[in-house]
Amino acid sequence: MNCELAKQISLTDLLKKLGYTPTRTTRIDWWYLSPFRAEKTASFKVNIDKNVFYDHAEGFGGTTLDFVIKYNNCDIKSALELLKNDSFSFHQPIIVSSNFTQEPTYTIQAIKPLTHPNLIRYINERNLSLKITQTYCKEVHYTLNNKSYYAVGFENELGGFELRNKYVKMCLGKKAVTYFDNKSANIVLFESWSDYISFLTLYPAAVKQYDYLIFNSVSMLNNTIIKEFNNSCMQVLKNTIIKECNNYCIQVLKYTKIICCFDNDKAGDFATNKVLLAFDKAIDGRHLYARNKDLNDYLLTINQSDLT
Repeated sequence: MNCELAKQISLTDLLKKLGYTPTRTTRIDWWYLSPFRAEKTASFKVNIDKNVFYDHAEGFGGTTLDFVIKYNNCDIKSALELLKNDSFSFHQPIIVSSNFTQEPTYTIQAIKPLTHPNLIRYINERNLSLKITQTYCKEVHYTLNNKSYYAVGFENELGGFELRNKYVKMCLGKKAVTYFDNKSANIVLFESWSDYISFLTLYPAAVKQYDYLIFNSVSMLNNTIIKEFNNSCMQVLKNTIIKECNNYCIQVLKYTKIICCFDNDKAGDFATNKVLLAFDKAIDGRHLYARNKDLNDYLLTINQSDLT
């Protein structure tokens, strides 16, 4: 991977992989809520013809390579290595209309206890405890672009829902973390709600033993533990977890131990290393499932009878 190849990687494909979706699209410009901070009005624009971005709130823009450097707070060499180890597409999106504005519209029709047979089957297929899943998740019925759907919904701090079923993996509403404050001195970090439920399925007695922070995507890591200063460099606040919503810091929580339980892939490795470098008392908790992609993958290797 060299700089010229890196600049050809589609920014919109990269943003999609990181969990970001446009709030508005035109023939040339796709608008996003900024990946660099929490905001209500989209200020981050991608010109799909030139494959460059511009963050209007910061007055900063550039190529795909510039984005990766800023997003991961790394140098060119590290950014090229990150891009080399991921499979991003080298083509721009195909626009079928010469002049249009398209905004996906959704309406939540109902939020109710998780009882639908198809969703129960989905939970069982993932070896997750149904009782625990029903405690933390809801059955969400919604319409998206005038079509009706339903899925398991896990709510985040901003009222958005991480939706999952056999066919769907998406966020309805604004992307944010989910935090459970059990007044513990220790906290466990998870990438997804299924990992959190998998952990409690394996260790149900640990439900109040730790505090829990579920990122709902490792792309939320920068917004959660990293604060921007002086509009030029990213500095980590030592020994703190920062939960940011709506452009302000709600509260600062201090822990004596921070346990990382991210995926065993490049993104998970990078997130883990970032937390380990940021916090003196952070540890890598992935030894339990070192041979598996994630906690849920490990859970699938265990007989149901061993969990009861």
